[in-house]
Amino acid sequence: MRGLLALVTLGLVQPCLAALASAHAPSLRRAASASSMLSRARPIGMKDLPFSFGDAADAVRGTFAQWTDLRVARASHILLKGFDEATIAQLNAWKAEIGDDPEKFSELARQGSLCPSSRKGGDLGYFTRGKMVKEFDQVVFSAQPGAVYGPVRTDFGHHLIFLHSCRKP
Repeated sequence: MRGLLALVTLGLVQPCLAALASAHAPSLRRAASASSMLSRARPIGMKDLPFSFGDAADAVRGTFAQWTDLRVARASHILLKGFDEATIAQLNAWKAEIGDDPEKFSELARQGSLCPSSRKGGDLGYFTRGKMVKEFDQVVFSAQPGAVYGPVRTDFGHHLIFLHSCRKP
């Protein structure tokens, strides 16, 4: 405090400030530039985020459903690996031929499915939610047992699904 008072008394405040400013000019310019950039910056809004809270909520809901849905399903399927209209037409023709008969489904799965489960008539055994791909799970855990569903598209191809049962253990 005495030093500042002496500088003021002697009239040296202005020259000292000028010397400090010239010695630290680059730092002061950077600080001023940063300050002006900050003053021009706009606050980030919800629409600027790279995801939506709806996506996060859907993921949490799916995980919650997987943990809390204790049902066990048994299903069979027929897999054709194509993604074209001919594949879908073939599966629709088979679906019409099968009706809801599990024996016919098993026979066609043995003959035409491209999945290794075809040796067992397409039978996938018992499984819980989350063990199959999402599209498959959606059909199996929302449909009524005893019927054929599809064609259902997944990354593996198109499926016909026969749902044997879906029940609590």
